[in-house]
Amino acid sequence: MQNLMMGHASTATFLKHYLSRHIIIDTQGVVRGIQPQTALMRAACTMSRSIDRRRPRRLTQEQSASVDDDASIRSLLERREELKRTVPNATKHPKYKALASKINQKRQRQRRALLQDTKERWEFEQPVRDVEQQLAGLETKDDAELVHNVMLPAQAELAELVLSNPGTTIEGEMERRNTAIRAVTLCCGVEEGGMNPIRRGGRSRNAAPPVKSQLEYEEEALEAAKVSVYKDKRPKICFLCLGNERLPLAQRIRPFGTSGDLSKHFGRKHLKHINITEGLSCSLCQVPLSSKIHMQRHAQDVHGTKSPRHSY
Repeated sequence: MQNLMMGHASTATFLKHYLSRHIIIDTQGVVRGIQPQTALMRAACTMSRSIDRRRPRRLTQEQSASVDDDASIRSLLERREELKRTVPNATKHPKYKALASKINQKRQRQRRALLQDTKERWEFEQPVRDVEQQLAGLETKDDAELVHNVMLPAQAELAELVLSNPGTTIEGEMERRNTAIRAVTLCCGVEEGGMNPIRRGGRSRNAAPPVKSQLEYEEEALEAAKVSVYKDKRPKICFLCLGNERLPLAQRIRPFGTSGDLSKHFGRKHLKHINITEGLSCSLCQVPLSSKIHMQRHAQDVHGTKSPRHSY
């Protein structure tokens, strides 16, 4: 029926001259027998529209103000105005603040939905307008203007070196390759492995973090554990194990799941095995402890470690 309507002798004419060259089907999903990623393919096929400067990026003042015409928002506004008239100094009233917060949340949701609807309608309507302008003989631009068409100097230099023409000789090609590798290395300021996931203040995002030795990491972990047993109200690290230098570092700084687990450990491993004849002391504070009761008071008052309910 298609060939008859278009006057073609076979389907080959349509496939060769009329069928779009743009592939809009997730061929990888078809071959692998999985669910096609329709949204991903649609985004890839409409990429030229998403980078078009004419595409709406934000709502206009009229569109932003039009969300107040919604019935739910208008009802909340009326309730707020009524409360403002009846209650003296209403702006500080809890009900007024709750209404204001609810109105702002509804406005934000309505504006996001309106902006999304505006973008979708533009993506479907703008190609039709462009085709109508071409048919009418009006001047149109073939290439969509890019939003991010200006690169930083470092990015422009990197793109120029990476996309440079191959050298005519082996030596020239090796030099071109090495130059491109050095340019990429300068833009990649993070080394693989040995990274500290905690971002420190006062350091540039593009600067490579200094590589620390194992000894430095151990010292930092030990200092953090010492601060915890002094500053935290209910720490999870045993101060006696932390002060015992004969134990491995992993056992000294090991945190318990809860402060209650620490109390059980304190009773089973330390209070239970206290010998009255031996001198007691806190290795961290460098203070002698006269008795078991003195140690329990010191543990609770100084290090926040409470003794278990069961007496040892």
